[in-house]
Amino acid sequence: METFHRALLMQSGISMAVIDAEGGILWASPSFLHYFSGAREKVIGEHLSGFIHPGAKEYLSYLMTEVLEGRRIRFSEEVAMARGNGGFVVGNLVGVAVSGFEGGPGLIALWQPDGSLTVGASDKSKKATLSEMGRRILEGVARGLSTAKLASQLHMSKNGISYHLGELMRQFQADNRTELVSKAYSVGLLKVGTWPPAT
Repeated sequence: METFHRALLMQSGISMAVIDAEGGILWASPSFLHYFSGAREKVIGEHLSGFIHPGAKEYLSYLMTEVLEGRRIRFSEEVAMARGNGGFVVGNLVGVAVSGFEGGPGLIALWQPDGSLTVGASDKSKKATLSEMGRRILEGVARGLSTAKLASQLHMSKNGISYHLGELMRQFQADNRTELVSKAYSVGLLKVGTWPPAT
């Protein structure tokens, strides 16, 4: 990357990284470094997938391979990325194919974090603040249960279930059940096998 362009990106505040053909991080902006430990030596040279929540790592590795091998020009996916403190932050990761640097193909990774959704061992997280009822409703929604079925299983009224669902959607800033479950899964609130729901 040319020095002039690199200097502009350093001052822009954009959270981005340059990824080589093997998925390794060649360069990262200060904003990107801030989210993923702040130390260049802990980021540069590492594989981008190493910063992705285990629940989404395999799929994101697949998307990166698709871009790096020329089968698509970009991807955009909501994921949880690891922070330096051992927690995760949810956001949108965009990967765009580029060529002509470091002798081969690669991609630019743009990270747009949603600071309202964080989880982690050292954070007061969404996971920690979910009530037991909230967790049970969330798992039921992930299994594809209707409001009526949830009400029956949890011995609540349908209005009670709707109230708790509304609270969960506000907490996760989700517009519908699918987005709610996707966000909850991406930050590790749902067990492997709970999402997607069994057919």
